[in-house]
Amino acid sequence: MPEDYYALPLRCDLLIQGPAAHQPVNARELYGSLDDSIHAHIYLLVTTPFRGVRFDTEYGCEIWEGDFSSTNESNDTRWTDQIQSSVLRAIKTYEPRLERIEVIAEFDRDGSSDAHKRLVVSVTAEIKKSNHRVFRFQRNILIAPYASRN
Repeated sequence: MPEDYYALPLRCDLLIQGPAAHQPVNARELYGSLDDSIHAHIYLLVTTPFRGVRFDTEYGCEIWEGDFSSTNESNDTRWTDQIQSSVLRAIKTYEPRLERIEVIAEFDRDGSSDAHKRLVVSVTAEIKKSNHRVFRFQRNILIAPYASRN
């Protein structure tokens, strides 16, 4: 059964057709689950640089503030600690549906080529609305040049 959360990519054509268009097929295309909604929002937080949203310059995270050309592992550790803190702060501020949030950010050197650093961002939390059911998010982000994949 669809919930009151819009699915991504957003189907604007279904939104503007009005209530008559909300047949079961269209509703499936228009709406998504609570988990999908939270997942999409965290992905947006992680991939948005500070000052990337006009109405709130603090929306986003610090991934895009760092120097990605560094190969020094001590700098990498310090940088991943900053990323963890930044993502945790962003989720606590902008995603009120989660609690007991844990964030891990680390480099995965095995899965990346010489041209990229692969940052693995993992989030584990509990969803308040669903009796504290566990929520998990993980995204591999290839840095310099930027790319993202599941």
